[in-house]
Amino acid sequence: MRTKCIAILIVFCMFIAFASAQDYSIRANRGLNLRAAPALTADIADTVASGAVLHVVGKSGSWLKIDRHGREVWLADWVNYSRVDSSEPSGSQQPAAQIDNCCFVDRHCQSDQEWIDGYWAYQNNQCPASPASSPQTSAQPTTNPASQVDNCCFVDRQCQTDADWLSGYWAFQNNQCPAPAKPNVVTPSRPLIEGSSGFVRQVEAALNWLESRAPEWYNYVIGGMDIIFEMPDTYTDHCTAYAYTHERKVVLGTCHAFLSQRNGLSARHDQLDIADTLAHEACHIHRYEAGFVYDESTSLHEELECTKPSIGVDVALDPYENYFLEVTYLGEPALSVVKRFCREGFSPELYCPAIQRLLGG
Repeated sequence: MRTKCIAILIVFCMFIAFASAQDYSIRANRGLNLRAAPALTADIADTVASGAVLHVVGKSGSWLKIDRHGREVWLADWVNYSRVDSSEPSGSQQPAAQIDNCCFVDRHCQSDQEWIDGYWAYQNNQCPASPASSPQTSAQPTTNPASQVDNCCFVDRQCQTDADWLSGYWAFQNNQCPAPAKPNVVTPSRPLIEGSSGFVRQVEAALNWLESRAPEWYNYVIGGMDIIFEMPDTYTDHCTAYAYTHERKVVLGTCHAFLSQRNGLSARHDQLDIADTLAHEACHIHRYEAGFVYDESTSLHEELECTKPSIGVDVALDPYENYFLEVTYLGEPALSVVKRFCREGFSPELYCPAIQRLLGG
């Protein structure tokens, strides 16, 4: 009986030791959102300021389980934090105040093992490039980055959000670091709208929504046309829209402004339909002015390319509406497409802001 009790005690102690080994603390290097579940779509359960220390008690995929005053909340593992109670480097891809990992000096680490290897390489002075002489943080960019730095956030800008860092990475790949991170953008003049009073009212409402919710897409749309003209039509199976590229003119069928009345949808859907249609037609004009030829041999590619801005506007304005479940690009859901475009550096100045807003940045 005594032997059995000792065995149980040993197993219990091993369990406590194992559980403790899994727990550690991290420090937020900027303001962070804590969510109610391990998903970007989950509600924000709490927020913490830069410098806050959080207790990690588990992990699920790319999410850390946090014990927040006895309540279980979740933190994305890719945000800017650093471990404070262990020599093992964190999974964050942004450097803490004190650089201690070759991943911040001469390599781009993605897996846990790469970060661990980078940490020990730094301790043994095995980084091919010399470590930076002074700490580099998102709030203190330098014009003399360490060798093989792969992000403009280390060079010429102050990056605070995940989308900022992602844009900085791709700006570096395209030799765009010398440009200011947030240049002064001159907003183009809003195009003239000609048509019936109801049509003009709906188009104005769509542009107002786009301007307030997604200014980057608003500038893209109005910068691609000088006039929006109503073309009275009879609604059949789809609405008409054309871009007269050489005239910088877009023609919209009347039905774009009144789809909700015909299909039992909310009036907001009319404005959304107008906004993404204008983005599509603006794309044709932008591409024409960039020298791309639209003819029978290129029409399929051209239409696919101009579907991308439509999807960008859809997600930027209203990413979680039910009817978006059917919006895809070559079979890929709209929200997934926008996240991928941002991640891969495809026009990040247009596609990344929507993801930044979803992350609460």
